[in-house]
Amino acid sequence: MREKLLRGVLPAVVAVSAFVLMPQVAHAGGKYADCSTAACEFGLTIEATTFHVDADVHGSGTATWSVSGQGRTCATTFRGEDPARSWTCANYPTGHYTVRVSGPQGPSNIGIRW
Repeated sequence: MREKLLRGVLPAVVAVSAFVLMPQVAHAGGKYADCSTAACEFGLTIEATTFHVDADVHGSGTATWSVSGQGRTCATTFRGEDPARSWTCANYPTGHYTVRVSGPQGPSNIGIRW
């Protein structure tokens, strides 16, 4: 019985110890804004080369979002009628960026995460 218990518990203890003792290489971060108007904007420092943009607006017509900084822009247009959606931007330098969303009418929201 004791041998079976050790066979089951030992791998779990090793895995947890490795997770705790090894240096963490990934850093999660992000920012989110809800705005009562059709446009929403904020600035932040992005600490990863790949990030994900979450946007939602209201109304019917064309909406846009953009993440600009470090001489680069990741952006697209989408329909205001669409449900909240997410997009991925890859291979961008770390640094300060401005995040914007603009829709046909408010409220609007945008978030960025990595």
